[in-house]
Amino acid sequence: MKIMIFNTLYFPYRIGGAEVSVQILAEELVNQGHSVRVVSLTEEKKKSLTIINGVESLKLPLANVYWPFSDSKKSKLQKAMWHLYDYLNIRMYFKVMKEIKTFSPDIVHTNNISGFSVLLWKAVKKCNVRLIHTSRDYYLFHPNSTLFSNGKNMAIADKRVVFWSAIKEKYSRYVDEYVGISHFIQELHENNGFFKNADKHVVYNAVKEIKSNKQSEVRRIGFIGRLTIEKGFDVFCRIADKNKEKYSFIAAGNYVNNYEQAELNQLAKSSGVVVKGYMKLDEFLDQIDAVVLPIKWNEPFGRTVVECVLAGKLVLTNPVGAMKELSLLLPNIIISNDIGSDFDKKISQAKLVPVDSGIIDKFTPEEIANQYLCIYNEKESL
Repeated sequence: MKIMIFNTLYFPYRIGGAEVSVQILAEELVNQGHSVRVVSLTEEKKKSLTIINGVESLKLPLANVYWPFSDSKKSKLQKAMWHLYDYLNIRMYFKVMKEIKTFSPDIVHTNNISGFSVLLWKAVKKCNVRLIHTSRDYYLFHPNSTLFSNGKNMAIADKRVVFWSAIKEKYSRYVDEYVGISHFIQELHENNGFFKNADKHVVYNAVKEIKSNKQSEVRRIGFIGRLTIEKGFDVFCRIADKNKEKYSFIAAGNYVNNYEQAELNQLAKSSGVVVKGYMKLDEFLDQIDAVVLPIKWNEPFGRTVVECVLAGKLVLTNPVGAMKELSLLLPNIIISNDIGSDFDKKISQAKLVPVDSGIIDKFTPEEIANQYLCIYNEKESL
């Protein structure tokens, strides 16, 4: 089968879990004998085609007013212009249509489409190709893709969400098969009018098991991810400040270059949190016994949570997004409505349960690729 996958970014670019999930899926599809071309965006002026672990990686220059994934600050006017272009990006429409015709895929599988715009879907159907879409963020509701603003989650009825989602909801009718990476995100889209003509599915992300050192006592507490307020790093620092006599606290990740950075950096220092910067996950997991993730936004899946659980670590987190769902599926996830107050009690009383091999098998690249192949082939899921 010839499979064309679209995602805003692809290796070596990485902003979040979506890029990892798409790469794992693409490479496993190649391992199973399929021809896969991933189309993503680049800040370069010319398109490029390379082979990465058997996957054809086609990078197209972004046709918009600036490259949005750099640290350089943009004015409000520049940002407004970028998002208006991205609402229906006609220049990207013609670019992607040309590439679809050139590759002539059996199916097109779209994922994060910021930068391409929803006109990508129209281009696919103009080329008469079957279309599968996976939601990995909230881009279709709002251009910030997180539905998190000014320290809180945005309501679907918020006038900004209503404005930005109206056209996207109409274009979602081009999609033949719709996939959510959790029941939470799938139901949020379905219940708000998206993908009316599509069959609906839930396929979790593939997560590779990581072996790590284990200790009988929980003493080393970790945080991993972007060091931002929406990820709850401020809450993690306050927990550390209250409990630093009993536990040690480390954070793996980088600050986002915005108004939060100086405040959070100072908070980490005063709380005794050792900020390690970017770390490989296996290195991080070898240095901690439990992970505290006081996530504030509605995490669509929670790759980090699953990775830590499969590595045999306790995870303490909030009941937001897909976290409750994962806690019913996986052991060793502790849900708290008030992590700041509950931390010591929850961690000290927790009993680490071995992760059954059957649970691990549910997240293997082979299993997830097989589920997608059933959808590609219009068959019942395995």
